Amino acid sequence: MTDSETTEEQVVESIDERSSFSILPIVVIISLLLALAAAGGAVTIWFNSEQQQIKQSQLLSNFKKQITLLQQVQQDNRINSDSVNATLKQQQQIISTQLEQITEKLGRKRYDWAVAEIRYTLIQANMRLQLFKDKGTALVALQLADTQLARLAVPALHKVRGTLNKEIAALRAVKEIDIEGVSLKLSALAGQVKELSIVDPGRNKQADTNKAPIAGSEKEIAEWQKHADAIWSEMKTLVTIRRTDKKIIPLLGEQEIQQLRQALGLKIEIARLALLQRNTALFQSSLEEASNWLDEYFNAQQPSVVAIKTELKTLKKLQLEPVYPDISQSLAMLEASQNGAVSVAPSKKKKTIKNKEKQSK
Repeated sequence: MTDSETTEEQVVESIDERSSFSILPIVVIISLLLALAAAGGAVTIWFNSEQQQIKQSQLLSNFKKQITLLQQVQQDNRINSDSVNATLKQQQQIISTQLEQITEKLGRKRYDWAVAEIRYTLIQANMRLQLFKDKGTALVALQLADTQLARLAVPALHKVRGTLNKEIAALRAVKEIDIEGVSLKLSALAGQVKELSIVDPGRNKQADTNKAPIAGSEKEIAEWQKHADAIWSEMKTLVTIRRTDKKIIPLLGEQEIQQLRQALGLKIEIARLALLQRNTALFQSSLEEASNWLDEYFNAQQPSVVAIKTELKTLKKLQLEPVYPDISQSLAMLEASQNGAVSVAPSKKKKTIKNKEKQSK
């Protein structure tokens, strides 16, 4: 190797040594800086983590406080709810007791009202039958009372309803006359009186058929005797002698005949009024007088007179006041049961007892 080459190598080595000495501090500084940066990053990370832990611990503590407060509030609410529930139960029991009392009072009042209504209906039925002899209205009232008892359905009134049904059957069995029909018939008879003819002795002459025979023959009696007998015979035809037990009717004028017919019609009208009043005695006596007037004052041979007399005879047999049954027994039994304080239906009492048992449980 030459000298030049060796010098060059030495120069190069020297340069390398110098360069190596100059680069080393820089690397160290860089390394230190990197180490410091890493340390700073670690510290920063640690600090941040510490801060996060502190925040998390604070949040946890806040959460714990909130949970504690919520638990306290919940416990307070439980206590309050228990007291409120107890109060509510107590008030509910008081209200239910009051409702039961009100219901019982209302049930009792409804029962009393229903019984009072039935009693009033029975009183009206007895009044209509006893005072006014009104079978139709009395029967309707009894049937209405029976319907009301059926709706009430109280076992204590079962006997009352049985007696009531017997009274209804007995009242239905009573036969009544057709008041309206008989009244119309009497009005028609009173209208027919205007056409009846009066018995007038001056207009209804009856010749004597038993003429006296002429005594003897023309040869046996004298001429003057024959004339005397003839005159006597003619005079006998002018005079009629009757023997009767009836009342002698004088000759009547047209006005008197109209008054006689009006009087007969008035007697029939009196019988009609007695019919409406159900006065049997006056009814029969008025018809009897009208029939007698027909016999005395009117022509018995006239067909209309015969027809009116026949009709009056049939009507005179009517009984205007039938025998009605006693329908007051059911009313007496109802009043007796009401005075005995009949209780409300037992089914309602059982329900109230069951409700009280449930509330006590």
